[in-house]
Amino acid sequence: MSEAIKPIDEDLEKVNIFDPELMACPHSFFKKLRDEAPVYQDPTTGIFQVSKHELICKVARDAKLFSNQFGVIQRSGGQEYPQEASDIMEKDGFPPVDTMLTADPPRHTRYRSLVDKAFSPKRVSDMGPDIEEKINYIIDQFYDDGKCEVCTQISQQLPIRVIAEQLGVPLSDYESFSSWSDAFVQQLSGTSSPDEHVEIAKKLVQFQQYFAQKLKEKENNPTDDIISDLANLEIEDDEGITRKLETSEQLSILQQLLVAGNATTAHTISEALHLLISNPDQMELVVNDHSLIPNMIEEATRLLTPTNNMWRIATEDTELDGVKIPKGSVLIIRYGSGNRDEDVFENPDKFDVTRKNARRHIAFGQGIHVCLGMNLARKEMYTAFPIILDRLKNMRFGEGNDFVYSPNVLLRGLDKLHIEFDKA
Repeated sequence: MSEAIKPIDEDLEKVNIFDPELMACPHSFFKKLRDEAPVYQDPTTGIFQVSKHELICKVARDAKLFSNQFGVIQRSGGQEYPQEASDIMEKDGFPPVDTMLTADPPRHTRYRSLVDKAFSPKRVSDMGPDIEEKINYIIDQFYDDGKCEVCTQISQQLPIRVIAEQLGVPLSDYESFSSWSDAFVQQLSGTSSPDEHVEIAKKLVQFQQYFAQKLKEKENNPTDDIISDLANLEIEDDEGITRKLETSEQLSILQQLLVAGNATTAHTISEALHLLISNPDQMELVVNDHSLIPNMIEEATRLLTPTNNMWRIATEDTELDGVKIPKGSVLIIRYGSGNRDEDVFENPDKFDVTRKNARRHIAFGQGIHVCLGMNLARKEMYTAFPIILDRLKNMRFGEGNDFVYSPNVLLRGLDKLHIEFDKA
């Protein structure tokens, strides 16, 4: 079934923007923002919300005026961070460092240039056969059952297996990678209790200690993978001195790669299957014409927008769409709203695999902070879906679905998706 989008009756000033129900299904609220106040300051939190496609792009592309140094907000999910969690990180972990997502130029540029090489178009293009092998292996694990739970048995499996190989870590530690990635996502949610933040901190420390050891090993015995690159690369710091990356910097980059390489792609794979089964006419089109698959993926990405929102901080007094924004103000740019902007996308809530401008979506961000793993995510999905559609015939919803999206300030995706199918 598709998401039911009902009009929102409350006045904007009465809406709690951190309400879990609203975060799980924000579309009617987003429409109200677009219609009534495309730049709106929430009276309770003081946060400015930007909801129109054009205005979101304007903010996202202006890294000088709208800073990405929101690391403290991101690490707490916009909540008060419990002291016990801070103590755990301080005692057993490494200090947080703003590298790519939460850094501005020139600092951001230096880190980003190091990692961009790992996701070069040529390197990603060469990964096709390897991705085919992985998706076939994944399907083989449940194929004879005639059913599966998509999120855990397909969607999360593929990106973690791909990124683990690129990082240079053994797949025997898959369960740990998955657990750590989930902890990072939960940290961003804005819905975690103090006790949950403590458990998250423990998992983040496990992640840090595991990868710190791997970095140490690769420094002495380099191989052809991202961890080896990070262990041995040199960077020029603010004083112009060339040095190796510190462990905390390396871990910050690896953390972003693990989440970027897993959660967002996984959510999009699940959503694409959800939308196809919900819309049999669109399923028939792509099953009969695989050349439509790339556009179908873009359309599913647009409708879901796995990175639904992102933070920014105003570096000086400014004005946006006639609204004054003081220096130091926190903004939330609502990518998910921009991707359903009626001024850009005709009938925006409809899933249309032939939509001419599907790629105008801004789900991968805009400007210098455009998604690092964008090319890899597309390659994984463009490669996997022909195989999924060829092998899993007559896909339909199984038992146990509630079609609930996990509430999260920044990320969005289905919690579970049970399907049944006929073997090819």
